[in-house]
Amino acid sequence: MKRPSTLLAVAVVLVVALWCSLVLGPGDVQHGDVAAVLLGREVPPLARALVWDLRLPRSLLAVTIGAALGLAGAITQGLFRNPLAEPGVLGVSSGAAMAGAIGLAAGLDASGPWVIAGLACLGAIAVLLVLMLWARADARLSTLILCGVALASVCGAITTLVLSVGIERWEIGMKVVRWLMGSFDGRSWVHLSVGATALGLGGALAAWLRQDLDALQLGPATASSLGVDLRRTWRVGITTVGLLAGICTALTGVIGFVGLVVPHIARGLVGTGHSRLLPAAALIGAALMLLVDLLTRSVGAVALPPGVITILLGTPVFLVVLSRMRAEVA
Repeated sequence: MKRPSTLLAVAVVLVVALWCSLVLGPGDVQHGDVAAVLLGREVPPLARALVWDLRLPRSLLAVTIGAALGLAGAITQGLFRNPLAEPGVLGVSSGAAMAGAIGLAAGLDASGPWVIAGLACLGAIAVLLVLMLWARADARLSTLILCGVALASVCGAITTLVLSVGIERWEIGMKVVRWLMGSFDGRSWVHLSVGATALGLGGALAAWLRQDLDALQLGPATASSLGVDLRRTWRVGITTVGLLAGICTALTGVIGFVGLVVPHIARGLVGTGHSRLLPAAALIGAALMLLVDLLTRSVGAVALPPGVITILLGTPVFLVVLSRMRAEVA
């Protein structure tokens, strides 16, 4: 493994950021109060409510979402053998957002978070299926990206249509808009349980896929000659990415470019082997998302949507990777 000390530093950053997320914020909470709450000791009711009911589930959800998006990005790039592939760039997040927006506009969220999460997963999987049917196994970069952009545009247009149709219902319209902007505000242990379940299942499927993804980097024909069932690998990979991206979008809204940036960082630290790459991407994604959440809460009086920060961070990386690939081709 390359630079294991760097990954250890990432883990330390994650722990420190998690502790800071429990201490910092509106309301006076001391370090001793945080420790007491985590240890189950008696503390003032206000401190307990701030730490246990508000900050801890929000911070753990940020960790979960970051890990899931990093993992989904690494799997997507492995499936398509493309360093620019990412659930958001390929339109997967837009598909999840479209399905979730339709569910919210229809008031289906009253039945519980699992309903919107399920719809978002179906939207994400539908987009991935269209991509796979269009691109097959040997998709060129330009074809893949253009197809993803087209699908994202269609899904975005439908989402806008849903908002415009329901513009008279102010409460529903605001709920959809806030959800599409991405936010960790008001998230509870219920949201965390949904996200953690999806991450656990997605992590198990990713571990099962790791050797097939390694073989797939040699090309579909070579992978098939090595005994890889390509149809099964693509089906399981599509389902895993759709599950992870769909749940993340359903719980926190659209948070783009994490799945693009994180795998490149992880690949530079641990190499291209998916046995190391997948857990490293999850760890780095968790730390990055928690730091982004801390930043959104610390800048100004109004909390910024985390999706805005990740796009601002991810766009330069996208352009750098694209320029390097163009230089290699030239």
